[in-house]
Amino acid sequence: MDSKDPNHSRRWYVVHTRPQKELLAAGLLEERLDVAAYLPEALQPYRGEMRLRPLFPRYLFVHADLAVTPASAFDSMPGVIRLVVFGGQALPVDEQVVVALRQEVTRLNAAGGLFRTTLRRGDRVRVRTGPLAGLEAVFVEPLAPGDRAAVLLDFLGRQNRVTVALADMDPAPEPAPRRRRRRGTRGRGRRVVRRKA
Repeated sequence: MDSKDPNHSRRWYVVHTRPQKELLAAGLLEERLDVAAYLPEALQPYRGEMRLRPLFPRYLFVHADLAVTPASAFDSMPGVIRLVVFGGQALPVDEQVVVALRQEVTRLNAAGGLFRTTLRRGDRVRVRTGPLAGLEAVFVEPLAPGDRAAVLLDFLGRQNRVTVALADMDPAPEPAPRRRRRRGTRGRGRRVVRRKA
């Protein structure tokens, strides 16, 4: 690589941002410090719909030459807390890690994004849509790429493992406790007489 190439001495570093300021920080770092910023974003459920959201909230990557742009320049940018350091020194991230991360984020988004669930193994769920709509099942585990899950469905007297989209299921309501019926007779037709207290 030519030593005059401005990217020759640039390395990837991690920047810690203020909450929900990742996009602001990325834009200002590129605009004011002339560095490349990479904010990994994945499609995720947000307020009832799938939206691009930071994959690592409050963190992003910058491609910079710290001999030209010192760490203190990053720390004073709006939306930024600091350049991440270990032992008082900013440690670069291997370029291949960033390349692999970009590829994985692209693959994840092409597969429909990242679904998060609070369901645990053994939880009862109800399928909302699709050919199994209205049926109840037992949650087994989430499946890659993260938008589907395995469930056990009672069908024809046996449990069958099937795959269902996480977006198509909800936790099943708890069954109402059975009320114990009070006896009306003592046997042989003798009625129970209840006295008022």
